[in-house]
This record gives sequence, C-alpha cells and structure tokens, in this order.
Amino acid sequence: MEYCDICGTLNPRENNFCIHCGNRLGTEHICPYCNELNLNHATVCIKCGMQINPIVIDDFDTFFSVYNEELLSHAQISDDEYLILVSNIFKRADYFEIGGNNVKNKILNFASAFAECKTKSRGYERGSIYLGNKIRYDDRLNDSVQIATIIHELAHYLLFLIIDTLLCKILKVNTSSTIQSFTWYFLTLPEFKVMNEYCAHTVEGRFIPYGYQNYGSFNLLVDHLEIEDEALTGMVVFGNTFANEIIDHLEKFIDEDLRDEIKIQYRKDATAPTYKSILKETTDSLPLNIKNMTLLRILFDIFKEASNKEVRKELDEIKKEIESNY
Repeated sequence: MEYCDICGTLNPRENNFCIHCGNRLGTEHICPYCNELNLNHATVCIKCGMQINPIVIDDFDTFFSVYNEELLSHAQISDDEYLILVSNIFKRADYFEIGGNNVKNKILNFASAFAECKTKSRGYERGSIYLGNKIRYDDRLNDSVQIATIIHELAHYLLFLIIDTLLCKILKVNTSSTIQSFTWYFLTLPEFKVMNEYCAHTVEGRFIPYGYQNYGSFNLLVDHLEIEDEALTGMVVFGNTFANEIIDHLEKFIDEDLRDEIKIQYRKDATAPTYKSILKETTDSLPLNIKNMTLLRILFDIFKEASNKEVRKELDEIKKEIESNY
C-alpha cells in the first residue's frame, strides 16, 4: 500500500493515481547513490543495496553530496511541471471546510489547512511564521488587522512550501527538517528576505480593502539592509512574481463573497485607510520560465555557498529549531 502525498489516502501499490484526489502516484525511483532505476515498491536499490524508498535526507553530509550537487546543477522544470507542483500544494485546502462564526475565524480555519495558527500577546510584530509550520498572530489587534496578518504570514509559509517542494522534486526525495532548514536559510538571506517580505505584503494586500495596504516591514528591511536600487528592483519583481502565483490559487478559496465580508469587518473596526502603501504595488513580474530558470540557478549557487562549515553550523541551529517546533 502507498500513501498519497497530497491527501494522505492509502492506495493499493499498483495504483498510478490516488483513488481519492486523483494525484499521480510514483511508479519508479532512481537510486541517489548509483543511479540505478528501481520500481517504486523497492525499499533498497537492486544494484547497490542502499535504502532508496522512502528517501529522506536526514543529515547535511548527505544533503551536500556530489550527487545532489549534480542534480541541482542540471536541474530543469517545465512550466507545466511547475504549475502542477504549485497546484498540488493547494490541493489540501480542497479537503478542508472553510467555516466559522465570523470572517476572522473563516480565514483562520483556511490558514489552518496549511499551518498551525496560534495567538501571541507580546512584542511589537503583528505576527510571525516560526521555523516549522506555526503561524503566530496577535489577538490584541482589531479583527481586520488580524485577518491581514494571518494572510500575510500564510503567504510566507506558502512561499516556503513552493521552494521546499521544488527542492524535493529536484532531489527526488521527501521533505525533511534538513531540506526545510536549507529552504528557510535561503529565504532569510538579506536580498531574499526582502523578496519574501514583498511577496507576503502583496498577497495580503490583494485580500484587504483598497487603501489599507501596509508595506511597513518591507520598508524597515530595505532601510536596514541598504540594498542597491538595481538589486532591490530585482527582488521586488521576483517577489511579485511569486505573489501572483499564490494569489491566483488563494482567490479560489478567499473568493469574492469572503472578500466582501473582510471589507465589512474593516468598516466595523472603523479604521481609516491611509492609501500610502498602495504606491508600493507593482504589476511587473517575470515570465514563468525565466523566473524558474533564475530560481534554480540561485538555489544552486546558495547550495554551493552553504556547504562550508560556518554555514553548516547555522543550518544545524535552524534544523534544531524546526524539529523543536513540530
């Protein structure tokens, strides 16, 4: 028997597609040690005897292997493959009922399909995404601000899932705290942290009323990091490209009716829009094939840089934090 990696349904080993959600199930597996092609049900390679299924990279020595370096250096993904990859991330929401006695709880319930949502009541930040899969939001705020915060932090986590899932596809493995550590490390490097923050603000801005958009944390990052204008423009366009992908899928769930409820909540909270941050929004984005080609090249470059001892220490700390949060 085999579990579907999208909806978790247990399928007969001979199935090519999940009996519940239709997701394509794997039919073959390439040994990461000797490149021998094995059937999906094999647990050890028929040629070299190494464990191959399920493949989980549990340590950084394995992760930074020559084999994985080769996979990343030659990595390619077609537009169709990438669109399916992203679409599969959102399939879990198809099996999650969006309900609640008010609009904030509806948004909370939806976000809970992807990550655990918990309240916080300390600190200046409205919300945060912890290493692992926990979203924190401050329940001292007006419901309208809590809604915006939850969507913002969910966008951070969805971007993480996209990068993590892409890496797993390239390396032909299941996700693990090791791969997740590298993904979080990548997304918190200065320029990519700016990209990540811009993406989350743009996603948030799509689902709240016009004029309430707030790019405050993005502005703080830019001021603190002092990134050159050309690099900043590149990260904004890169982040906007990811935001467009995430928004396209979220609109299927946070639909027009739910957005109208959000507007009503903003009116109930009687806060005035400022309109200032709306000027931060851009329509500039990259074609999908260019964005993916650039992303794969960047991931390979970061992979090479992160294999040194100093970064490995940082990755070990991130991994410990992820494992403690699960």
